[in-house]
Amino acid sequence: MKYNNGLLLLLTIFIIAGCGKLDYKKTKTGLLYKIISTKDTKGPLVKNGNVMKFFFIQKLNDSVLQTNYGKMPRYQRIGPNGIDYDPSEVFTMLHKGDSLISVMLVDSLILKGIVQTLPPFMKRGDRMTVIFKVVDLFPSDSLARNDYNAEVMKDKPRQQKEMQQQMEAQKKLMMEQRQKDEEEWRKSGEIDKELKDMKNYLASKKITPQQTGKGTFVVIKQQGTGASLNDGDTVTVKYTGRILATDSVFQSNTYSFPLGEGQVIEGWDEGLKLFKTGGKGTLYVPGFLAYGKNASPPFKSFEALTFDVEVLNSKPGSASNK
Repeated sequence: MKYNNGLLLLLTIFIIAGCGKLDYKKTKTGLLYKIISTKDTKGPLVKNGNVMKFFFIQKLNDSVLQTNYGKMPRYQRIGPNGIDYDPSEVFTMLHKGDSLISVMLVDSLILKGIVQTLPPFMKRGDRMTVIFKVVDLFPSDSLARNDYNAEVMKDKPRQQKEMQQQMEAQKKLMMEQRQKDEEEWRKSGEIDKELKDMKNYLASKKITPQQTGKGTFVVIKQQGTGASLNDGDTVTVKYTGRILATDSVFQSNTYSFPLGEGQVIEGWDEGLKLFKTGGKGTLYVPGFLAYGKNASPPFKSFEALTFDVEVLNSKPGSASNK
């Protein structure tokens, strides 16, 4: 990662502030602050009506709570806001290029009535430190908006990467929970019971299906002549869902989703891979591969379902292209 001089200064100040090696001044409301300027960075004075572009690091004692360092800068219109014991008291003392270290004591926040109830991670005696780095100043909202739009475009790859990482982490947690649930249900005998019940039902109806590895039962009425379906492919499925016990329709719709990514019930992720694009058939899904123990209305716990499906379209995913 590349660092510009301003952000290197911000990190240096962050370290110095953590070591308590600065002499602080006080505002009229008692806010502790220190302004750090350098000859190379000092620019125009911040004025009311300006839009200030800045980076910040917020920490509680020695722990960082949040920062936009390495991300999108923040923008704030400068003007009287009537808020006491707040870093904004000092903003009009800053110049472009300055860094501000502000310290708020939790006891003072309580005493002044600014904080009514402490969050779980905060206690009396703590200190909140916020470090600002003034990157730029804009005399008008339109100029600030133009700069903001440029920063959004610059930051877009990072946002996309972060979103992908969050989705992957969420998927991992969901898969781990699903595996944990299935292990519990298998030990309790729930899975064996449901598979037996489904087989008995299908036999009573003289239905001869294919069974997937975990236990979705599939009747293929039309295989389809298009591409095979693989994990990661985006598929579009027209379906009608029924509750097995009553044969009552609970939903008919068309839905597009990435196969095998956990965005649908596990019975779909398993069963649809037996079709090709254009295929038609029926999925018989035991409750543990549908909505499981904690199913919401209109479903009961471990409610078995059936789906008449038609694979309208598919688009290869990244895994299919390798």
